[in-house]
Amino acid sequence: MIEQLSRFRGRRWAILALTLLLTGCTARVVKRQWIPFEDLHSLDGRAPFLKAHLHGGRVIVMEDWTVQDEARTVTGRGILYGLSRQVITEGPMTVPVDSVAIFESNVIQSSGSIAPLAILTVASASLSIYCLANPKACFGSCPTFHAEGEDGPLLQAEGFSASVAPTLEDDDVDALYRARADGRRFVLRMTNEALETHVVRQADLLVAPRPEGGRVYQAGRNRFVSAIGLARPLRATGPEGDCLDKLASFDGAERFSAADPVDLAGRESLDLAFQVADPGPKGLVIVSRQTLLSTYLFYQGLAFLGEKAAGALVKAEQVLEPEPGRNTIGGLLGRIEVATRRADGSWWPAGSAGETGPLAANVHLVDLGEQEPGELAVRLELARGHWRIDQVLLVDLGPEVEPVRISPREVLVEGHRDPVALEELLDPASSLVTFPGAAYELVYDLPEGESGHELFLHSRGYYLEWMRREWLAEEDPARAAMLFLAPGAALRALAPEFKEMEPGMEAQFWGSRYAR
Repeated sequence: MIEQLSRFRGRRWAILALTLLLTGCTARVVKRQWIPFEDLHSLDGRAPFLKAHLHGGRVIVMEDWTVQDEARTVTGRGILYGLSRQVITEGPMTVPVDSVAIFESNVIQSSGSIAPLAILTVASASLSIYCLANPKACFGSCPTFHAEGEDGPLLQAEGFSASVAPTLEDDDVDALYRARADGRRFVLRMTNEALETHVVRQADLLVAPRPEGGRVYQAGRNRFVSAIGLARPLRATGPEGDCLDKLASFDGAERFSAADPVDLAGRESLDLAFQVADPGPKGLVIVSRQTLLSTYLFYQGLAFLGEKAAGALVKAEQVLEPEPGRNTIGGLLGRIEVATRRADGSWWPAGSAGETGPLAANVHLVDLGEQEPGELAVRLELARGHWRIDQVLLVDLGPEVEPVRISPREVLVEGHRDPVALEELLDPASSLVTFPGAAYELVYDLPEGESGHELFLHSRGYYLEWMRREWLAEEDPARAAMLFLAPGAALRALAPEFKEMEPGMEAQFWGSRYAR
């Protein structure tokens, strides 16, 4: 049985808390600068600095430290602050890593104990021209996975997009829908293309036999369904008029719109018509990804929280976002809602599709139930400017299938085997930690089969966003509170600023990918 999959898509809105208190480069000289907790942001950004948020809320700040990986401790001179940030004690101390919810630093932590829990601030010199022009359009990405397609390498998936903190570590399953698997050897290239720390616990393939003339689709948690009779829409119209050419093929020519200029949660509808040839259970396949609207809102939230935000990571387990439809930023933006028209003209809600992430298109199946021959009307309702839809298909549903799990056989770095990285991916108690510019080739052995294979990637982990210095200048506790307490008002208030940058965001975002 496939494990329970991600329960809360888009829950990063619940914390918006990947910030650091310090910026700048690292110097070799350690400076003694013990000052009140609330003034820590004024510390010399050139001085190495480590801040440990403990489970329970207390904080330790160290200016000189040593990591003991075997003992899983950090030893050094520090100062311990209580819940109200009063000084409890200072001097030499040893901190068990297991007592720490998150570390902050202005030094990249290569230690195996600290690295999976450490986030840091990057200075302007580390950013590309695109990022400097618009820091909130700077490329952000969880692990990206590439594989050969019909016309060469393609971005196939992005892993655990909603897992933006250690406490939000989770599973993610993505269809490798356009991957070409010739023979039994299959290679996925996993990359870190952003200013982030990626902590990858697992990267397995789920492999199912593909039915002749059909495909296999994921239909919710733990459910995979075979399908045949893939049919394109007869008609497709949106507010702009005919959009059939954008929805007919999975070709990168996506249908999307501009966000509402008054309310970023403003809605729109697409009406589609399909021909049902035979009676039976049907499904609607939707290929989509998010626009940069959610990315902008996430980064803007980080900016508003500023230097007060990192501590919220400690409480992430208690503030997970509710189900879509609730009064939250993610709930108001929502997913792609699917409805079919009944004989009396009313619309029956069939389900929804969509998940966090603006990079790789996701392929989802919505069960439409039993349908009779004739023309079937389908309506998609979504937030304006929030979704890019590449293809919509009607399919005949077949039996459920149980994929076979396959772990990597080897991991290659620049063509050479990396047994340590392989062990980190295979050992459930371990993880592979990657930094910007890292790339790994994951090699799998596929089972034999004449009908071909449907491939899915099951990844597990989390990632830590690196804070940009430019974001800290926008700290505004009142506006940060609005995002949580009055999200509807926040989406209206932020609409003018987003509309100013919306036209150029896509080019700026993709132009700022991190490369060695």
